[in-house]
Amino acid sequence: MKEINLSTWERAEHFKFYQHFEDPNFNVVTSIDTHSLYADSAAVGLPFSDCYLYCLSRTLQVCDFMRYRIVEGKPVELNEVAISSTFLASDKTFRFILLDNAESIDEFVTKNNTKKQKGLTQSLLNEDFLSQSGAVDQVYVSILPWFEVYGFKHARHSGDNLGIPKVIFGKFNKEENRLSVSIEVHHGLLDGYHLSLFLNEFSVQIIALCAHLQRKKSFIS
Repeated sequence: MKEINLSTWERAEHFKFYQHFEDPNFNVVTSIDTHSLYADSAAVGLPFSDCYLYCLSRTLQVCDFMRYRIVEGKPVELNEVAISSTFLASDKTFRFILLDNAESIDEFVTKNNTKKQKGLTQSLLNEDFLSQSGAVDQVYVSILPWFEVYGFKHARHSGDNLGIPKVIFGKFNKEENRLSVSIEVHHGLLDGYHLSLFLNEFSVQIIALCAHLQRKKSFIS
């Protein structure tokens, strides 16, 4: 983690301005072209949601502004962040699972299947969750596969001003190969322009994974 120098940072004025807001976050709702990822993941027996979460994890490491946070009132850049995602337990209540980053989709799925199997059998406020709940090196993710997302409002604590992005994935549109998504970020740390860069990189990662899965399918065949 390194502190961002306010004397040279081009967003210093914006950062100071939004620090006075009761709610300094802004939210964008859009959809992502998933190209052939749904079909490619099914062809090699990988869960579609794991595949786009893997692409998200890769995107977060590329886009430095998605790793900006506010610690003790100062902007910092984290070296790495991980996804903390909700998953549905057998009783239809959710659990928070902190996912591991990985260099390959197979490693990502294998490592995190183990974490999900463990986490989904525990209580909501389990020891792992409580030990990680105050960490800023996370991005909060929820998956709502039952309906397309056209807007979203998050539950939050008063004084929630750490700059942790929140991403919501909605229902996948098979006809259009598009996935609805809501993204909430701190306006003092980034703007809509940065989210356009984020979405572009997300698309790059999806296309790269599609190509990888297609090669894998050809090898298996």
